[in-house]
Amino acid sequence: MNLTEILKNQDFFQELVRKKEKGIFPNATLFFCEDEVTARAVLILTALMLEYPTFDLMNEKSDEYVRVKSGVDLDIKVFPKGDKILVADAGEIVTEVFVKPVNLPNKIFLLFDFDVATEEAQNKLLKVIEEPPQNVYFLISSSSQDRVLPTIRSRCEKIKINPLPIEEIRKISTDELANVLGRGYIGKTLEYAQKDELKNLSNFAISLFTEMKNSKQVLRFSKKFLEYQSEKDLILQVLALAIEDIVKIKCDSENLCKLQDYIVDLKNVEAEFSVRALCGIFNLITDLRKKIEFNANLTISIDNFLLKILEVKYLCK
Repeated sequence: MNLTEILKNQDFFQELVRKKEKGIFPNATLFFCEDEVTARAVLILTALMLEYPTFDLMNEKSDEYVRVKSGVDLDIKVFPKGDKILVADAGEIVTEVFVKPVNLPNKIFLLFDFDVATEEAQNKLLKVIEEPPQNVYFLISSSSQDRVLPTIRSRCEKIKINPLPIEEIRKISTDELANVLGRGYIGKTLEYAQKDELKNLSNFAISLFTEMKNSKQVLRFSKKFLEYQSEKDLILQVLALAIEDIVKIKCDSENLCKLQDYIVDLKNVEAEFSVRALCGIFNLITDLRKKIEFNANLTISIDNFLLKILEVKYLCK
């Protein structure tokens, strides 16, 4: 099964279909989704649903889908043309809004990654989003509500696209580790599944619990961490999952653990970490993420992070 087939069965999409059938589909819809791949598929599928009575026969490989995805459809326009929607893009949209559809019943604008659109561009689009011509629809995606102007948000119907259940993800991906790390977002899942280093990165993250025993080893682990610095977020994600799994092991809920490939390793070190220590390490992960976000010195931050893991581990026995 492919992504579009799964999305067609989701409650939010079925509700959109019902609104179209009743003739009450909103002219502007703002979709909130953390995963770009899923968001793009949702917007393209929704556009096809609005334009074609046979949309349910279409998928990622259909001519109609590919045409929209490639940005060459005459009536379903895709923005941005570059990295983000700029004032020039907004001006083009405002002009294009008043051009009648060529082949299809409606004129539809797909505005991806709207949270990174400039404030000037968003303001320029405000009027046409509020009062679009007949048969013009705006389908907008954003990973964050806060970065979309309140005036835009108030003029759109808002839909939050939640992560997919792991059972649905498994219909697309057979890489169980990627399935878990993707957290229900198919785009992230497929990205992880394609990483040649995924297993090595996860092995390294788990080794911080199973092999790093004293401060003399910190330099070695810090050096390795820095070698993987482009994947530091993924390493921290595996660490957080490992903490959750150790707590589950302590609660005799091994069957609920997500990192099943590492169950034996985690069970072997479970006694070394109190719940208090695990909570402390989880807070250290949060602190390190904040330091990374604010461009702190990475080498010093990672050294301190690893040393504090050992400190918390032994102080909270």
